[in-house]
Amino acid sequence: MAPSQKHIDHDRLYTDVQYRHDYVSDFIEFSKKDQDLIHQSATVVAELVPTIVDAVYDKLFNYDITWGHFAQDQDGLKISDEKSRNVSNVTMGSEVITFRKTMLTKYLKKLVTSDWNLSYLKYLDWVGHIHTTTPMKKSSINVEYIHCNALFGFLSGMIVDALQKCTEWDDATRDSIIQAYVKFFWMQNDLFSKYYVKERVLTDKEKAAVGASEEAAENKIRRQLRNESLLNAAVGTAAGIVIGAIFYKNFGF
Repeated sequence: MAPSQKHIDHDRLYTDVQYRHDYVSDFIEFSKKDQDLIHQSATVVAELVPTIVDAVYDKLFNYDITWGHFAQDQDGLKISDEKSRNVSNVTMGSEVITFRKTMLTKYLKKLVTSDWNLSYLKYLDWVGHIHTTTPMKKSSINVEYIHCNALFGFLSGMIVDALQKCTEWDDATRDSIIQAYVKFFWMQNDLFSKYYVKERVLTDKEKAAVGASEEAAENKIRRQLRNESLLNAAVGTAAGIVIGAIFYKNFGF
């Protein structure tokens, strides 16, 4: 007898973070055992956090397209020094980099210590949300998904490599912990991608915000078109006057 098929509510996947997490974790078989294994690795990973954080920002510094995002206001930090809005002045010692390193440090520590409840899921969802220009978001920073995805690949690779070298556990336990981390990063990546993919269902508040944004954009276009029409009319009138003057001078009419 074929197993019964689970019904998944499409719209709830995009409006209910707990429901989305339950679906994705069930699909990739991320269980309570995986959560416990991640907590079990806390002593090892905690020691690696400073090295991981520095390596992440060294990597981001390697590319102008990723480093350029740090010359903008961040979610939770408004750049106070106008010179720092010039990316050439942003260094590893800049206020914004210190702030971002602190945020990443907290993120990694939460990963190995937090209870897997709705509060933590909302935090993981917020981490994805703050990187995008979406409705209901205060800051204007927008990190394109290609860079977020690449960073997750780099970050997960570093952690997996470190865990593989760990001799604290037997082979089976170490392999299970690594699998747990791989599944986690897939789930976190999903909570990033939900803010980029086109099929996402907007909440009523987001729809209202989008509507207001679209109306503002339409009004801006109308103003541009009106100004262009006035300019074209002015140019046409001026051209007519010039051409008329030339004809009158040369032909008397």
